[in-house]
Amino acid sequence: MDAGTAPQGEQSSETRRLLAGMGLMLACCLSFAAMGACFRAAMQDGLPVPLVPFARGLFTTLVMLPWLLRAGPSALHTRRPGAHLFRCAAGLVGFMVHMLAILWLPLADAVAIMHARPLWALPLAFLLLGEKVGWDRAIAAAIGFTGVLVIAGGQSGFQGEVSAGTLAALLGGLTGALVLIAVKTLSSTEPPARVVAWYALASVIVWGPVSAFVWQTPTAFAAMMLVAGSVLAILGDFCASWAARRAPVGLLAPIEYVQIPASAVIAMLAFAERPGWELVWGTLIMVAATLYLARSAGRPA
Repeated sequence: MDAGTAPQGEQSSETRRLLAGMGLMLACCLSFAAMGACFRAAMQDGLPVPLVPFARGLFTTLVMLPWLLRAGPSALHTRRPGAHLFRCAAGLVGFMVHMLAILWLPLADAVAIMHARPLWALPLAFLLLGEKVGWDRAIAAAIGFTGVLVIAGGQSGFQGEVSAGTLAALLGGLTGALVLIAVKTLSSTEPPARVVAWYALASVIVWGPVSAFVWQTPTAFAAMMLVAGSVLAILGDFCASWAARRAPVGLLAPIEYVQIPASAVIAMLAFAERPGWELVWGTLIMVAATLYLARSAGRPA
């Protein structure tokens, strides 16, 4: 065998692995864009907000029930319960503020502001993981956050007022970054099914009692949107976990911005919302900053 054959074959295999991860992240983004529209339609039709994360967790648990019963207690057994609990806590808070943001803001604007999570990941990695951050990356992240301010300014008319929807979207971006870090950390040892199962069960346990307290029988349309959104959420969760096992976060993060134009198109078709220029310019700034951070991720600080 030629000496260069094996390295070339390994390189080709690695390329396919990275492309598969990118494709899975693209599928994840499209699924989540459609999911947000479905859940928003259900809430606008009178569905209490806590029922959305509860239903998402319940549907995921039901889908995974055959696997959970077949595998038994070993399905959830882990040597890293703390990491799972951290991912669950960040996800529970993040999903709730996500729902509030898409309910209170134009859909594409809410999604865009929440997609600042790759920018949040830089200071979080510095604070939580002690990673070194070069001055150029710090400046790039700061520039990226100006894109968030441009989009948020379009909502407030640049009058300095921050709406509850904007605050919810900002918190959604922060918690989304925490989830991204947690999922990537868990992916080194935990199978995607276990990561998803832990979060699904946590959603049922936490939001079940709250949903019972605010229960309101949904309309047929709201129920249909709730089911559709839950199915898309399951698909998106699995695609995200599979993608994280095949490609680095720095490569996957820029792809997530596909969800913004996808949400804008859905919002125009389903809710007659037209995106403003603030969304376009703000998103371009965020994408440029994220691309720079992704390209410089492997360089020493």
